[in-house]
Amino acid sequence: MKAAEAIVKILELEGIDTAYGIPGAGINGLYKYLARTPAIKHYCHRHEEACVHAAGGHFRASGRLAAAICTSGPGATNFVTGLYSCNIDSIPLIAITGQAVTAQLGKDAFQCVDIAEICKPITKKTYCIVNPADVVKTFAEAFYVAKVGKPGPVLIDLPLDVQNAEIDFDPSAYKPLALDNPAPAHQDIVIAIKMINEAKNPLLLMGGGVILANATSRCVELAEVLNIPLITTYMAKGGIPTNHRLNAGHCGIQVGQPIGNKVFLDSDLVLGIGCRFTDRHTGAIDVYRGNRKFIHVNVESSEIGKIFAPDLGITADAGKAADALLAEAKKSGRRSSHIDVQNLPELRGQLARKTDYDVKPINPHRVFAELNKFFGDDTIFTTGCGITQIWSGQLQEVNSPGKYLPSGGAGCLGYDIPAAFGAAVATGSRSVAVMGDFGFTFHVQELAVCAKNKIPVIVVIVNNAYLGLIRQNQKYAFQYEYAVEMSENQGMIDYVKVAEGFACYAERVFEPSEIPAALDRAVKSGKPAVIDIVCDPDVDCSMGAALDSVREFVY
Repeated sequence: MKAAEAIVKILELEGIDTAYGIPGAGINGLYKYLARTPAIKHYCHRHEEACVHAAGGHFRASGRLAAAICTSGPGATNFVTGLYSCNIDSIPLIAITGQAVTAQLGKDAFQCVDIAEICKPITKKTYCIVNPADVVKTFAEAFYVAKVGKPGPVLIDLPLDVQNAEIDFDPSAYKPLALDNPAPAHQDIVIAIKMINEAKNPLLLMGGGVILANATSRCVELAEVLNIPLITTYMAKGGIPTNHRLNAGHCGIQVGQPIGNKVFLDSDLVLGIGCRFTDRHTGAIDVYRGNRKFIHVNVESSEIGKIFAPDLGITADAGKAADALLAEAKKSGRRSSHIDVQNLPELRGQLARKTDYDVKPINPHRVFAELNKFFGDDTIFTTGCGITQIWSGQLQEVNSPGKYLPSGGAGCLGYDIPAAFGAAVATGSRSVAVMGDFGFTFHVQELAVCAKNKIPVIVVIVNNAYLGLIRQNQKYAFQYEYAVEMSENQGMIDYVKVAEGFACYAERVFEPSEIPAALDRAVKSGKPAVIDIVCDPDVDCSMGAALDSVREFVY
């Protein structure tokens, strides 16, 4: 059969039921057979980057891989930002790009670019298949690589003549490669529990890898058995219910919370599972490390010691590690008397940032208070970058894993709407993109995709008429302001008309008391919707350089 037909069969056999893409001359050989399969639903986007964000959102929400497909040249290079965002957040997907025929490679042919080489640093692996006989084994390996260990995106570049070549392939003989993530060494688990039992104020740090391993409930149980506080990184938001007695919130210099930073600074041992100790979480490393000990569990050995050397490193799947730690903890029978454990529910109230502002222009904090009250626990939220993402991380309440889907490591403007679309397609749940007024203009065209496919994504714009995060950085780090003011976003620019032009429901909100009714009308419209909330341009966001020096702002 044709290689392109075999590829589509392999996608089916590997469990791909959804593809997000844009056809073009360089990939039409594959699209011929994609059009013939009822097993894979294809959504045509308005920008190639959005295809990858949607496929990434699909996995983030459901745990199921999707494919992102586009043509050669600028179509392929538009994949780069989406692939980078997925890679740094450990989100697996299969990206397929069209390519000029093999005879034209390296000869500056029209729309011929070495996308496999370009994407090597920002994917888990890339391939350019120049021999049709390599198609089947390459795709089998690509799926394995995307899913095994620390997951990530894999890109496969397909010259047009390879797509159209005849190859030998028997679908009934095809078997996906078996995955086998590492289990922890028993002795390491024994040592880890001994270290925790000897500590005065140990805590459990849940990272995004725990959500990827579907191990949040086991980590929460581990915290319960040990009787220790549980802090989540930003990527693990929702991994423990907001009101769980051991939930100590987030720790970090931006998306952290006062309770998380306090409990972390009170600790003398940190058991980090599925985390990476990156900069927005740690801040100044000397403050973060202090005199406390660290146990670091990660499925990828190269992650252990990358930022700093832990006292004990364990290379293991987060789920397998949680199971082993839980069994050993139950065997030891010791429960911690951490200084903060009994007071966590009270501390959450005492240290919570103020959100009930009843002022006009609307204080952005009030927006998140209303989101917390209006939407249920089954709602999925996406957010891309900037001061709105930081407020969202600090103030939104999420009670389930897989319901809060940020562009964490990349902080990518334009991620929000297509990721919410992919999440809604994958799960059937309501998806809400929370974003700033500037970020809204990145990939706003994807509202047309939502409307065409009747996917009622709701976009909430926190419109402060500024590049808010950059304004704040200029103001406090450099003592100036330049090129960040966007008063037109609250005046002559009409986002309501923009949204209506894409067949969406839309309205602009000026009064804080009107937010719930506007959200209700958006939901009841049954359409994709945009709620543009006009906010105070001068509100700053709590942040700092170190966990012990986060600057708080109260208005």
